Amino acid sequence: MAVTQFGAPIPGQSLATSKPGERRWERPPEAPSVEDALRFYMDRLSDEEVIDDFMVAIESGIAIVPLVETLYLSSVMNGIHSLDVGIIVAPALSEYFAAVARSYDIDYKLSKKDYKKEQSEKEKAKLVMLLQSAISEVGTPDEGTAMLSDMASYLEGEKPQEETPELEELQQVAEPMEEITAEPMPSEGAGLMARGV
Repeated sequence: MAVTQFGAPIPGQSLATSKPGERRWERPPEAPSVEDALRFYMDRLSDEEVIDDFMVAIESGIAIVPLVETLYLSSVMNGIHSLDVGIIVAPALSEYFAAVARSYDIDYKLSKKDYKKEQSEKEKAKLVMLLQSAISEVGTPDEGTAMLSDMASYLEGEKPQEETPELEELQQVAEPMEEITAEPMPSEGAGLMARGV
């Protein structure tokens, strides 16, 4: 066997180090059907000490769906059943854990996702987009557009402007910009030296 620079196995080594069927997941499963797999889980989960340990995990904040996924994947690795049987059995196990958690008066989560939070974030993003669209349609900045931009920045999580500029201040800023006129352009071919700079 060749030794690599990082001590990692050489390509293909996993195919040659063990004989076919030597690993547990390569052998025929102990519970080949869905019914057998459910019977396997229910026999083990009906033990009070086992289910108490799972309820402690759920009460500590672990969501049920990832817990069930880990449970059936470890069973696949141990040769209890195949992966497809585990996927089919998973919803029944999730419902079982949820029912037991309710009977223990445990506040549980099915998934790690917080759907209410995701929905409110989507609604905020949509509202920010609509506010920015309204601001761009108005064109000339005034007190109303300043208020709309404050609302949009608040929804985005930024601090709003401390004071809303008055309409007169905005007009005072806009007037000097109108007075600026461009200097006449010199004739073609005249460079910087011709301007007298």
